[in-house]
Order: sequence, then C-alpha cells, then structure tokens
Amino acid sequence: MFNCYLCAKPASNPLELSNTFTMHSSAKCPDSKLLCDRCYSTISGNQKQLWYWNEGKNKWSKLWGRSLSRVYQGDTLIAPIIEGTHTEGKDTFLVVKNLLTRVEIREYLLTPPEPPFTIAIAESGQKHIIPWALEARSRTLFPVQFELDTVYVDSRFKKYLQIYEELMGLGFSKTEIDSGNYRSDKLMKVFDDRFWELEGGIKAIRDTRLIELINYIAQLQSNAFVAEITSIPVIPVSPMSPPAINPVQVSLF
Repeated sequence: MFNCYLCAKPASNPLELSNTFTMHSSAKCPDSKLLCDRCYSTISGNQKQLWYWNEGKNKWSKLWGRSLSRVYQGDTLIAPIIEGTHTEGKDTFLVVKNLLTRVEIREYLLTPPEPPFTIAIAESGQKHIIPWALEARSRTLFPVQFELDTVYVDSRFKKYLQIYEELMGLGFSKTEIDSGNYRSDKLMKVFDDRFWELEGGIKAIRDTRLIELINYIAQLQSNAFVAEITSIPVIPVSPMSPPAINPVQVSLF
C-alpha cells in the first residue's frame, strides 16, 4: 500500500509519529506504514519546527509547524512563506515568514485561489490539522479545515459575514452576536426593522462551526462599508444539504 496513513494521498515517507499522537482513529489508511510529503513534513519532517523572526521581541522565535494556518494551491504552499534556514546553537530549522493574519484568511475565504487549493486554519495552534484538510475543486463550494472540523463554504458565506460585521458595526460584541443575548442598552439604540432583519439572518447559523469561523475572521469595518452593506436586503437563506462527511467533518448547517 502506497497511500498516506493519515490522509490517503500517495506516500513514500516512513510512518513516524510520536507516542503523544492521538488521532489514530481518524487515519484514512490504517494499514499503511507511510506518510505523504505534506503530512510527514509538518508532523515529523523539516517543518515540524521552524524559525520565525519576531519583530515585536526583535529576536528569533521557534514555532511548531502545526501552529500555522496554511493555504496551498495544488501541492504548492502559497501562504505563509517557508524558505531558507536559520541556526541558533544546535538548532537549524527552515524559516517561516509572512504568517497569515485573520484579515488575510478572510480574504482567502472570500476570494479563494484557483482550484485545486487547500485552506487550513489553525484555530488554537495546538493540533495537527494538515492531514485532515481536504483539497477544493471549486471556488463556489469548497471545504475549509477549521481546526479539526471541515466547514463547507459556499456563495452564502459572504452574506453571513456581511450580516455579522454589520452587527459588529452597530456596537454588538462577537459574544452577543454568537449567543443572541444582546445587552438591552445597546438594543435600545438600534431597535428597528434593520436589526431584526440582521438577527433573523444570523440566527440561521447560530450554534454551528460556521458562525465560529466567521467570528474568527470578522473585522469591524469602516462606516462607509457598513453604509454600503446596510443597503443590501437580508434575504433568508434555505439550508442546503452538504456533501457526505466523515466523523471529523462538520457541515455548514
């Protein structure tokens, strides 16, 4: 068998996992003794640890490869950039730069690369997520690996993000928007038909990983942007059945 133990892609690297690895139950080829290049490099290979120049501290810092959010186009990593090496003491690692910000991840979700592409978002930075990331074949409906869950993004994503960010623009916190428990003093200031349109739109995805993904990337926009999207009617969206998923995947709805 020449498929990756974890993701089932073509593989040629030895199966090298530490004793602390706990995701064996999610392995797609449990009989395999191999890892593909992508899984091997991030878990056991040359991207397991990386050097990063920390501008804030004005020094080199070590990062675990699993802590990075990544965007691939085909097999090519397009963000962040990993190139060159750095040595301090006995440690020689590859260098990572241009780490993805939440603003940049937001833009990739709104305007993804040409397929095939893979988007993997390390929510906590503590878990291996690359093995479970699915490759997208379309820009109109595509999987996003959000920590250990696969969230499907389609054309309605932009609308939900606009609703969420307009609610932020009205002064509501992300916690209030996520829960639907709005402070009464804030409600008194915006208690009108527009608020109820927005709330009616966002409640359709409340208590899902989709709203948590939107929470992760949502930004408080300029007044001009809020004025622009305020003019857009909020139309209720009917749920759509997502593709079949495995136990570590979560649907939009």
